[in-house]
Amino acid sequence: MQVRGTVRDDAICVIGAGAQTPVGRSLLASASAIRCNISAAAEHPFMIDRHGESMVVARAPWLDLSSRLDARIAALAIDAAKEAIYPIAPRFAWLRRHIRLYIALTADYLDDRGRSGVADRVAAGLELKDEGWTSSRSERLAYIADGHAAGLLALEHAVRDVKRGAVELALVGGSDSCIAPERLESIDYAGRLHTVKDSWGFTPGEGAAFTLVTTGAIARRLGAEPLGEILSVACAPEEMLMATRTVCTGQGLTSAFRAALEHQPRVTHTFCDLNGEIYRAEEYGFAITRTASAFESAERFTAPASVCGDVGSASGSLAIGLSVAAFARSAGEGPVHLAWSSSATTPLRGAAVLCQPGAN
Repeated sequence: MQVRGTVRDDAICVIGAGAQTPVGRSLLASASAIRCNISAAAEHPFMIDRHGESMVVARAPWLDLSSRLDARIAALAIDAAKEAIYPIAPRFAWLRRHIRLYIALTADYLDDRGRSGVADRVAAGLELKDEGWTSSRSERLAYIADGHAAGLLALEHAVRDVKRGAVELALVGGSDSCIAPERLESIDYAGRLHTVKDSWGFTPGEGAAFTLVTTGAIARRLGAEPLGEILSVACAPEEMLMATRTVCTGQGLTSAFRAALEHQPRVTHTFCDLNGEIYRAEEYGFAITRTASAFESAERFTAPASVCGDVGSASGSLAIGLSVAAFARSAGEGPVHLAWSSSATTPLRGAAVLCQPGAN
């Protein structure tokens, strides 16, 4: 995957990207299937919803259904991250000591120890662990559990660290799975599952996405081709959460939009985690109305959950990956993208603006 363009030395660049989704085992395969609206939604082999119907899910068919939640999340993350670091593979043995891993993991169903174990397993699978590696709180590994937007919070931390020179190469992403039986039962019990009697629910999915981030100067030194520039990243909290006795008017998402969009060129396309739930649609509607002047058209957006299912804590990172893939295809999404995500059970909202290399 190559995108030609000259970037400044201080630009924050994506030089590698990867993804694993129910519709593709690479970023470009996933992006093509999403663009063509090829859905992976199908009946679960044995899970039944509260109405007595087979649950409809979008799952990665190469993973054993009997796999534990932590094993699924780790397997998806490792494969997506390996794709993201492929551009530096010939020099990886030397560069791996310069890489910091920022990984967004599920906010639910795994405790802190479980998330720490998954993060360590991913680091080991990528051969990032060494004799100086003590735990998941190592200076070379950060994991974040904050829901759908956690990947954008991870990216915000990574961009800050790369800008101040604390990190040379940041491997940033998220991984999650909603396919474990206990999660499916919880989603169904909460009335959030898309069923024959609830068309406003969502289809559970699973997936992972990662990007390799550095400066333009380091990319040039490594001979790596920039795939996209990250112009800004911003996160904000939302006080009116889903499933509470409040009315959300999108104030948190609006704040994230405004912070990310300030002094940036107009957005030509948006990648987001709209998943069919009314709450998310209304939240986005309020936010886009308040910031309409920053967009060429509010109607130009891609919501991968329509074919991949809801990928949970991988959502923000997948939006970033799809933006980078769109730059590679030059298929009509334009030169400036907004990627945003909104967490379901936590207050976090996140947004990032990206452009084609050298377009800014």
